Amino acid sequence: MGSEDFGPDERLPYWAEVWPAGLVLAAWLGENRDRVRGRACLDVGCGLGLTAMVASWLGARVVALDYERPALGLARTNALANRVPQPLWVQMDWREPGFRPGSFPLILCADLFYERRFFGPLLGLFKTALAPGGVVLAAEPRRGLGEQASQAFAAQGLDVERLSEQKAFCGGQGATVTLWRLVLNQ
Repeated sequence: MGSEDFGPDERLPYWAEVWPAGLVLAAWLGENRDRVRGRACLDVGCGLGLTAMVASWLGARVVALDYERPALGLARTNALANRVPQPLWVQMDWREPGFRPGSFPLILCADLFYERRFFGPLLGLFKTALAPGGVVLAAEPRRGLGEQASQAFAAQGLDVERLSEQKAFCGGQGATVTLWRLVLNQ
């Protein structure tokens, strides 16, 4: 890493590990496979690809995007090693999405509400890419910003529901993770 990695986008390799929020979201998918099977699904900030692989394994048609090309290479290798149907791995900045409006009835994201400056662009992505009546499932560790993000999204017309709150541990890290359900009003 060099000094260029510490600019506004902090190109630190946060994607290089599985986070507790990803485990919670993956577990929810496994417990709700009928809500996933056969659906077009967008995994935003897929990192190593855990939730994308679970959704793909459960029969979803998954587009998994990340800003960082190395993350996508490792995610693809991960899917091969686990013999999971390959999602479509896409390098894209979700702040400037290139999807046709209304493309996805289901959007997944884990641990993305970590900076307030992302709330507006995420809302823009949700309003553009989410199909009418579509659902965003967002798993967020309790750091205060998840609650703020949910309030900001509700103020912009999304229906917001807290589905669960649970402790999760991964790689020596533990967190209390809230699973949010956001629905785009028609």
